[in-house]
Amino acid sequence: MSKQSVVVIGAGVIGLTVANQLQEDGKYAVTIVAEHVPDSLPAGTRESSGWASPWAGAHWRAWSANWDHWLQDMELQTYHSMNEIADRVPESGIKKAQGLDYFEALPDGETPWYVSKVNDVRELPTSELPMGIIYGLEYSTVLINVPQYLAYLKNKFTGMGGIIEQRALDHIEEALLFDATSRNEPNGKTPIVVNCAALGNRMLGGVCDASMRPVRGQTLIVNAPDAKHTLTRIGSQFGYVIPRGDGTVVLGGSAEAGSWDEEEDMKTTQQILQRTQALEPSLLPSSMLELDESERVRALRANIVSVGVGFRPMREGGVRLETQEYVDSVSGKPFTVVHCYGHAGYGYQSSLGYARKVHQMIESV
Repeated sequence: MSKQSVVVIGAGVIGLTVANQLQEDGKYAVTIVAEHVPDSLPAGTRESSGWASPWAGAHWRAWSANWDHWLQDMELQTYHSMNEIADRVPESGIKKAQGLDYFEALPDGETPWYVSKVNDVRELPTSELPMGIIYGLEYSTVLINVPQYLAYLKNKFTGMGGIIEQRALDHIEEALLFDATSRNEPNGKTPIVVNCAALGNRMLGGVCDASMRPVRGQTLIVNAPDAKHTLTRIGSQFGYVIPRGDGTVVLGGSAEAGSWDEEEDMKTTQQILQRTQALEPSLLPSSMLELDESERVRALRANIVSVGVGFRPMREGGVRLETQEYVDSVSGKPFTVVHCYGHAGYGYQSSLGYARKVHQMIESV
């Protein structure tokens, strides 16, 4: 019995995770078609308006609001799966670590929903809270070394026989060209297409989703081998510290809706340095902790390895997750598209949950 062909558009974390989920099933022959793929960027490249995945932090910290039970489920599935990957596959780039979330205010006055869902939870006493923080939460989470994890997903996929074609598409129908056998056989199965093209859907023919918006994010990678846990401050002084597990640490961040500016903003860099050195003293050697703030900021600046600028694929109304029927203009055959895009800044931490959902949707096609 021949396998059902599936063409996944996009090789960011969502596309790669979906492709792995389907290829691993054994019933599908999966091809990824993408303009950008892991390892395809020249060394030293820091900007990309085409995809966001290489520029993420990343770690697991719940993005979903207390009322958003759907996204909570996607995130929680991913939390448990990534913990399992950290235990089983050390080369994946996922590592367990302590996480600290500091809140300047609690939405609707309620504690975060994940207090009762994640491992090793401890609500911080007032004596341990930094200035300006009203609530703090410590828990076990995972760190994601993004370049390593994307390479792991890519290699796992191709190791199972999956195919990656690096090509930009002008129209969603062109995805069918990457399964020529099925297309040219009168009785062959038409491929199912999974659209994970993120911001590419703004201009992709057959989709042209005007609700897609970039949210510019700027990050710094610094050498700081003493930093071992991840911290996030939520509020007007937003900032985060995410170790990669290799001695480097991602510092962030910014969120500028609608901006396509690919260049480093020096004011943002200075702001990130100021906020993160105050948030996490271990970014600098203990011998420097007696320095004044400006001296600590200068010392941290000297440890910058690179500056990253990426564009989160935000969609007004949230993630588009649905099936849509098209007709191939060449063969006249109908074909099914499963759309899964618009994950904004929570792609990594919800990726495995969404991949399972896409799998279920394809099973019912």
